[in-house]
Amino acid sequence: MDINFDFDNRIERRDSDSYKWDDNKRLFGRADLLPFWVADMDFATPAPVLQAIKNRCEHPILGYGKRSEEYYSAIQDWLKTRHGWDVPSEWLMFSPPSSIVGIGGIISVLTEPGDSIAAPTPTYGPLLGLVEQNGRRLIRNPLKETDGRYELDIDDLTQKIAADTRMVVLCSPHNPVGRVFSRDELVALSELAEEHDLIVVSDEVHCDLVLPGHRHLPFGSIGGERSVTVISPNKTFNTAGIPQSTLIIPDEKIRARYQVFLNTMQLNHDSTFGTEGMIAGYRHCAPWLDKLVVYLAANHAMAETFFQERIPAIRKTHAEATYLSWLDCRQLGLSQDEIMRRLVDIGGVGLYGGTEFGKEGEGFFRMNLACPSEMLRRGLQGIEKALGDL
Repeated sequence: MDINFDFDNRIERRDSDSYKWDDNKRLFGRADLLPFWVADMDFATPAPVLQAIKNRCEHPILGYGKRSEEYYSAIQDWLKTRHGWDVPSEWLMFSPPSSIVGIGGIISVLTEPGDSIAAPTPTYGPLLGLVEQNGRRLIRNPLKETDGRYELDIDDLTQKIAADTRMVVLCSPHNPVGRVFSRDELVALSELAEEHDLIVVSDEVHCDLVLPGHRHLPFGSIGGERSVTVISPNKTFNTAGIPQSTLIIPDEKIRARYQVFLNTMQLNHDSTFGTEGMIAGYRHCAPWLDKLVVYLAANHAMAETFFQERIPAIRKTHAEATYLSWLDCRQLGLSQDEIMRRLVDIGGVGLYGGTEFGKEGEGFFRMNLACPSEMLRRGLQGIEKALGDL
């Protein structure tokens, strides 16, 4: 099957019930802005994924399904080929609704209300919500920033771990700052977890979107039985509307406890289309992904150059992974609300404010660069119109 590598093709998404394109009036007060906020891509889902769904629709019944041998082997082969990790099938567990539901389940069965859970911050906002809104105490472990580069601060985490600390929730590669954590950083975290009997839950849904010159290291390949590693094809192949997520859990006792959660919540059956999409993506779309990450790297380079040359008061963090750009706007001297107002009213663009990712994001904005380069150029020009004269 021919795969379309034309990432410059602009696809009209308005009036398709797109959360990203059709909900801007509610979120920003303006329906006609260019959206660079939520993390899905403005590129066509690869053809083999779409064809697999069409093929499945040739059968007229969409009832409950079971996970086939091919379901498991597609995941195992992808992990081994793409990330060098040989994972036994018995380690694989799932969360059909989403990765966040799965992580929430892990938190619910491995910790108790009142326990503390650490998270390197800023981080993906729903991860913080899973801790704070479920009666657990959040230990904020701010990433260490040096000249615009972020690193895990193991010394700070060591000092903050308490007797009631049970878990660390990591986002790797990191959303929103775009880091691919080094082996040394991850080994240090693993050793700390072992010393204090902590489970590390690593949200790795962006693991396939590593930019050229970098390599992702799955935490579970280091952390062993003290880990739960969460992956998904949904960011990789732009299939958020047909969710599938996998939890890689080496420890048999943790798997048993998580299975109780799945049984209680009746979460043992995948979406039919999520299954078909995952298998097709992992089996047939590696060439598409290879081209995609090159295109994303070019978009990152365009944005980085633009801010350096046109709006030097905004510093773009150099990304190593993801299609997300972390913009340091602190030198503008304006509040997040005022910057947001100017972006929307003057620039006609929608970005996420940094506090969506915790209080450590104050003064920052996150911009999604997964779009045709011409749309990105228009968005950057909108930012310049809104903020370039300050």
